Amino acid sequence: MSAVPAPAAATVAPQRRPRRGTVVALLLAALLAAGGALAAVTLTRDEAPPAAPAAGTPALLTTGTLEAVRAAVGHDVYGIAAPAGTRPEVTRGSDGEVWVRYLSGDATVGDPRADYLTIGTYPRSDALAAAKAAAKGGRSRSTELPDGGVMLWSLERPESVYAAGPGSNLLIEVYSPDPERARALVSGGAVAPLR
Repeated sequence: MSAVPAPAAATVAPQRRPRRGTVVALLLAALLAAGGALAAVTLTRDEAPPAAPAAGTPALLTTGTLEAVRAAVGHDVYGIAAPAGTRPEVTRGSDGEVWVRYLSGDATVGDPRADYLTIGTYPRSDALAAAKAAAKGGRSRSTELPDGGVMLWSLERPESVYAAGPGSNLLIEVYSPDPERARALVSGGAVAPLR
């Protein structure tokens, strides 16, 4: 009889435990991948537009803030292209009025100084008729604008120039510490609805 060879003893390699460093590295990689996926979803999701600042609360003027303020007051907001070195600020009133100030230098949002160009937009039924009536007073001066509107200012307070155009229910005020600059901005057509 021939002997059947006995099977060779199977060698089983001892199982090694993963090192802590490897486990930590794998967990960190998984967390980073999950964070990247969340960031991609968050960045591509449509965000709700910002809410308009509360009445009387100034805010930095951004495209989102402008849209929110326009929606809150229900009319255009007038201003100019921001001069170099300025930071526009917007404040809305409780009756639909809106002011855009062009801060410069060390001024921060809400600065109490009246040193900055400011453009106000005020709802006013038949603003042109109201402006023409005010222009008839002996203490003011006025001039016609190319679009058929009128610009006027008080002799006592020439830093504020008011303007209204045909068919508009908005009265615009341009305040500048330099009265000639205020008049030039209005007469030159620089003041327009912001977009």
